[in-house]
Amino acid sequence: MMKNKYTILVFIIGLSLLNLADARRSKELDYASLETDYNNLVHNEKYKNYAKTEKRVAKLSVEALINNQVKRKNRAKALYIAQHNIAYARLVAEEQWLQNEIAKEKEIAHNYEVSISKTEAEIARHDAEVARMMLIAQQEEAQRATQRAKEAELLAQDSLSQAELAKQETEAAKRLAKARKEEAELAKQEAELALLEAKTLRRKLNTIATKKTDKGLMMTLGDFVFDSGRSSIKKEAKQNFSKVVAFINTYPNKKVRIEGHTDSSGSKKLNLKLSKQ
Repeated sequence: MMKNKYTILVFIIGLSLLNLADARRSKELDYASLETDYNNLVHNEKYKNYAKTEKRVAKLSVEALINNQVKRKNRAKALYIAQHNIAYARLVAEEQWLQNEIAKEKEIAHNYEVSISKTEAEIARHDAEVARMMLIAQQEEAQRATQRAKEAELLAQDSLSQAELAKQETEAAKRLAKARKEEAELAKQEAELALLEAKTLRRKLNTIATKKTDKGLMMTLGDFVFDSGRSSIKKEAKQNFSKVVAFINTYPNKKVRIEGHTDSSGSKKLNLKLSKQ
């Protein structure tokens, strides 16, 4: 029985080692293919003097993979970027080579412009236009390749950004709901307070009584009509003067005299000024 257990364990270990070996061989093949592609680019005599900056960028990305400077979880992305850098460097080199060739053709055409025929001039212009169109097409392809690389890089960050944005929006919605609730509560309290003040003032006005004096009928208004230190009637009092108006209308042929007294609080100077207003 013990022997069978050892046999199974050895078999499992062997399978694991085989899987690791297969993965290592696959990675080595990818890296070897990448390195070959890069070497073909840099040793191509046609592109020898072109796209030097782009070649350096491609070299750094390739060496980072080959020298195991990239974390395991980032290798697939790094491999894609390295392949893109090589392709982009090749496109730039082709573009620069074409530009140089066009410049040469223009120089030749300029040097022999006097001697060439009209037909030959038309052919040269046609060739230049074809080369220009090819150059534009290659530039557009290079831009598309660059955009695809950017999209691949942003895609990895997109999920985290969306989650953070959703969290911020949820928190903002909660804060807004809380603020609106507090605002509604405050408005309710203010409305209740205003209603209470109006009811209180109405009760006071309803308790106003008239009495006969040697000067005639007299109606006395309390200090609830004016604020202390003020000469203007409260807005709330104006809205509830119906009893005063009814009292005056009861005696339309009588003279009405309005008397007032200085505020009992404050300095004499202030009260004198207040009484003249």
